[in-house]
Amino acid sequence: MRTTARLGAALAALALGGSPAVGQQVTIGAGSSLDLGSGQLTLGCADLTVAGTLSAGTAGLSQARDVTIDPTGLVNGNSATLAVAGDWDNAGTFNAGTSTVQLVDGCSLTSAVIAGDTTFANLEMTTTSGFLYSFTAGSTQTVTGALSLEGAAANLLTIRSTLAGSEAFLNVQGSGSGDFVDVQDSDATAGNLVTLGPNSVKGSNTPGWLTGVLVPALGALGLALLGLSLLWSGRRALATRRGSLAGR
Repeated sequence: MRTTARLGAALAALALGGSPAVGQQVTIGAGSSLDLGSGQLTLGCADLTVAGTLSAGTAGLSQARDVTIDPTGLVNGNSATLAVAGDWDNAGTFNAGTSTVQLVDGCSLTSAVIAGDTTFANLEMTTTSGFLYSFTAGSTQTVTGALSLEGAAANLLTIRSTLAGSEAFLNVQGSGSGDFVDVQDSDATAGNLVTLGPNSVKGSNTPGWLTGVLVPALGALGLALLGLSLLWSGRRALATRRGSLAGR
């Protein structure tokens, strides 16, 4: 395995149970590769740039600040969790596998940019302190599994496009839900509806987003049973009404 000097230092810190110093950058250079296997790379708010190949294994990354996949870069998500506090900039290749990318609070940041087109297996975006995520206008993020969005009371998870009035696109092929979310300029019509709870704000240019009471996703059978239940309830109510009128 070939590594750059910066990556070698990061691996040395990892082997000692530590992490790179805050503000440093870890780089996997073109032609280099790193397979984390069952180990976890704790970045301590360092930036990660991948121009070579990174295989995240089963544990993945924690405490990453900005993650950049260069045009020559390849990241294999495998079954890992990749926790990122800053920007996600994908100009290369991200093979999601069954991984989960977590966009989380950390590194004293209050905003981040999601750039490039990425297909995620599972994407979780959470904040307890209030956070602004700006998706590059015109870009498309695809989620094949679960999209989970969660803010907090008085500290909403805010989703915007990088260009006000121009949409970024979201294609949720699995389930999408959340609450305490403020969304604007995001078009989710390419996939399944994204359902937000009653504490959320649905702004302009947000087709494919639904606000209201969160309900569990229903398959074809569940929808059919729900329809029959509503029909039966309606008929019972009508029969009761008729009986009441007849008794007068």
